[in-house]
Amino acid sequence: MKRLSIVAIVMLVVVPASAGVVEDSGIKGGIVVQVGCKDGKSLASLLVNEKFLVHGLDVDAKRIAKVRDWLRSDYLYGKVSAAVYNGRNLPYTDNLVNLLVIENSECEIQEKEMLRVLVPGGVAMVCGKKITKSVPSSIDEWTHFLHGADNNAVANDTVVAAPRTIQWVSNPRWARSHEEAASVSGLVSAKGRVFAVMDEAPNVSIRFMADWKLVARDAFNGTLLWKKTIPMWSDHLRHFRAGPTHLPRRLVAVGDKVYVTLGLDAPVSILDAATGDILTVLKGTERTEEIAVDDGIIYLAVGTSEVYRRGGGLHERGEPKATDFRYIMAVDGDSGEHLWKKDFTETDFLLPMTMTVRNGSVFYQDINGVGRLDARTGNEIWEKKRRTVARRMSFASPTVVATDDVLLVADRIPKVDSQDPQQMAATDKIEWGVHGWNEEGFARKCPNLLVAYSVKSGEVLWSKPCSESYNSAVDVFVVGDKVHIGASWDRFDLKTGVREEGREVKMTGGKVGMAHHRCYRNKASVRYVFTGRSGIEVADMEKGWLGNNSWIRGACQYGIMPANGMLYAPPDACGCFNKVKVQGFFAAAPAREKKGVEISDVERLRKGPAYGKISDPKAADDEDWPMYRRDGQRSGGARTTVSGTLKKSWSTKLTGRLTQPAIVADTVYIAETDSHTVYALSVANGREKWSFTVDGRVDSTPTIYKGMVLFGSADGCLYCLRATDGVLAWKFLAAPEIRLVSSYGQLESVWPVHGSVLIQNDAVYTSAGRNTYLDDGITFYKMDPVTGKVLNKNVLYNFDPETGAQLGPEGGFDMDGVNTDILSGDGENVFMKQERFDGSLQKSAKDAPHLFGVHGFLGEEWFVRSYWLLGTNVRAGWGAWASGNETTFGRIMTFDDESAYGYGRVRIASAATGHNADDYHLYGVKKVQMITGLPKARRKKGQKDPQPVVSSPSKPEPFWADEQSLIVRAMVLTSDKLIVAGPPDLRKKETGSLAYSNEEESLVSFKGEKGVMLRVVSTADGRTVSEQTLDTMPVFDGMSTARGRVFVSLKNGEVQCWE
Repeated sequence: MKRLSIVAIVMLVVVPASAGVVEDSGIKGGIVVQVGCKDGKSLASLLVNEKFLVHGLDVDAKRIAKVRDWLRSDYLYGKVSAAVYNGRNLPYTDNLVNLLVIENSECEIQEKEMLRVLVPGGVAMVCGKKITKSVPSSIDEWTHFLHGADNNAVANDTVVAAPRTIQWVSNPRWARSHEEAASVSGLVSAKGRVFAVMDEAPNVSIRFMADWKLVARDAFNGTLLWKKTIPMWSDHLRHFRAGPTHLPRRLVAVGDKVYVTLGLDAPVSILDAATGDILTVLKGTERTEEIAVDDGIIYLAVGTSEVYRRGGGLHERGEPKATDFRYIMAVDGDSGEHLWKKDFTETDFLLPMTMTVRNGSVFYQDINGVGRLDARTGNEIWEKKRRTVARRMSFASPTVVATDDVLLVADRIPKVDSQDPQQMAATDKIEWGVHGWNEEGFARKCPNLLVAYSVKSGEVLWSKPCSESYNSAVDVFVVGDKVHIGASWDRFDLKTGVREEGREVKMTGGKVGMAHHRCYRNKASVRYVFTGRSGIEVADMEKGWLGNNSWIRGACQYGIMPANGMLYAPPDACGCFNKVKVQGFFAAAPAREKKGVEISDVERLRKGPAYGKISDPKAADDEDWPMYRRDGQRSGGARTTVSGTLKKSWSTKLTGRLTQPAIVADTVYIAETDSHTVYALSVANGREKWSFTVDGRVDSTPTIYKGMVLFGSADGCLYCLRATDGVLAWKFLAAPEIRLVSSYGQLESVWPVHGSVLIQNDAVYTSAGRNTYLDDGITFYKMDPVTGKVLNKNVLYNFDPETGAQLGPEGGFDMDGVNTDILSGDGENVFMKQERFDGSLQKSAKDAPHLFGVHGFLGEEWFVRSYWLLGTNVRAGWGAWASGNETTFGRIMTFDDESAYGYGRVRIASAATGHNADDYHLYGVKKVQMITGLPKARRKKGQKDPQPVVSSPSKPEPFWADEQSLIVRAMVLTSDKLIVAGPPDLRKKETGSLAYSNEEESLVSFKGEKGVMLRVVSTADGRTVSEQTLDTMPVFDGMSTARGRVFVSLKNGEVQCWE
């Protein structure tokens, strides 16, 4: 909070100098780039508010250094940053920058290059001249849940295609739960912005109360524009894939306006899309469930759709009572005047998801049939009888798609004379079964019929049997004069219904091992069908299947959004493909035709003033902590003795998010992640010795080796500094080329390098990249730490670069590949999570147990389907993701040669149990080398016994366990003590309820607002030796120990020394 207030003060000071260029541009938020940096104050003046991220470029390295010093002195570095460039090529991916400011008339950047990096609608202010990039007709918006008010979920976008490169990624990294309500209720896009309704409560447990927000981001770079709190939404404990279906229909964006209900019972608000300010609240629109906007008129479906609902998955805490009314109304978008209203009674009840608007008509389906209204007057033009089922699972709404001449309605077929309650025809009400699996008396699957009606007369033109997807409605896509019907993807003539033989979208090219389709609707563009069988399968409308892409998927219930030439994948809570699936709110673009700034091998290594001038290179000893988690095994323990009664020796306040410290001899080395800076501090008093700032985040601890400080950065480079004074020895570009994207609110290389690098056998190991399916994969290096020379190199890429074919096995819920992580090693092998490599970077088949995180070491969210383990591998899938139960696991762990200590769940419960299994303990256990993640034994045909699998020792039981422990967020092991830090665990559970009985208290205590302790624990029996109070929460895994001292990085930007 202190840093934010400083930023605000600085902005107030500098705004007048910047008001001209930013205001004249008309840009309201996003990424601003200034080419040619006069000074830090001038660059900072472009940060007119928190909706912007500012980046400066200059060819003069000395000028950039001065700019950085000024920005750091005013606590702005990170939100405003600067870098050297070559004077010709802008180092950004396509369509990333909102505002480009160039005031030097001698600038060599061509206008074509400027337009390349600008977002559609972006502006370049060049020496007083304003250049605006047009929005190409080849991309499309996505203004409603199913694209437009006509419910045809097809983007008129010829650019969007198979996901191959990152455009941007942002928080949250995960949805909250796979078994409860989806964390993303809606997602739309208009005029270069995306808007989402998201639950931002902690990932660690669904038991915490929800925190619903309407979040606005720039569509092309993900910059956060604003947030709006939604105080009451659907109960988040309701079963997953169980509706209510109307939630995504409560959000619409058209032009510069957002239409939304900011609560279940709230009226419709119209917001300024750029600022989030409420422009007007439409009176008399309370209890609106669905919104459609067309030609300046707002159409609303008002009143409760689920009047009669029951089921084992129903939770409705805080929700308003059902209404006794249900109607469609039209409101003038400018004046707010109510234009007309059509009432529906219980006997002609309006079905959800059926209000559809197209070309002056409003269509709907009620219990009795399908109707058309005049969109201006509400007068009924026609209504045609059609019976529907009386009982529905809560996901099972009809599909209504409108075109100019034909209305398409897909719905379940009732058996009119049947007494079977699952298929009886509705006469006076609709009952809803709310359950994520099965509810007695309700059919999960039912025969469906697609009927085509003449828009003009209501005459039935043709009909075809069809089927729902898995826990979602029938997919009906209209492209031109053709209709594509899921899940067969047969193609029919829109007006005649004649099937085009041999013209179906062929989905047989790829084998997807999922037992069922994902629980959300598919989407399409005019060129492709994007299905959710496993990931994002892409099928060309003409050529058929192109690829599985199981390494990326949509959010439960919502799915994905194809818009703006990209595929937007909101965060999920899935355990499938868990070792390789991308994380976060992810915007993926097709393969790029133009590469970034290419660098020759000779140019990759830049020698600094300290190159070859590092004297007295002493190695760290057992009392030091020279790298992340102390050693290559990432053990988190040191052979040092710490006092049983710790006292704070000193505290140094830095300015931002800190890494775990490294300590060698008399110096503490620590990175301030978001300000891109590595510091050296005195062990004796915490005073700064030197600092060094780079071009991107440093996400983890520097590595200290023989007088050198080695670390990677999100700028795609590996750095080597002289440890005594922080002078650069060498810098190596590990990324294949220079190309920046937006990642979690800052600019990063497409191929970032983790801060913590591995030193093993006098070589340094590192990698550049994010995922082996994105952007040509991950490049793996073995290098000489003294000279920066590359000794070995290996590219990990799961696509054939020539043919584009996917490489490596895929089956069931798992596939070959990996997401990047901090490397570890055991002296012989090098590990990236579950992947094993020999010393020359070749993949090794040898089983070698080691510590790794399913989703990486740095995942501080404690997502329910993630954990650390001592083992070799993990399985993936709804049940198999919990295979860590086979060995020692935890949220955070440390170990020595004999024992392991950890804090985490007593057991991991997979499948439907999920968050119910959340009893935590701090424990000590004998260390056993476990072979984990083995495939289950399978019996071959004609074989009496299953195929034998590799055996592994039995999992040991803890020799002590403390179930009253702190919530341990940091942990280190000394020669005879375990030091842990975190808040007290005040969470209280009630039998029969998934929610905490003290929801508010449990949440504030988890955040550290009820106190934080530093506790010394006996390794022999878990007994508390002593306890001290910390000022605030420690950084996750932010503690180190060396030479009898304990060093703690805190979330408020302080680093403390205790002894």
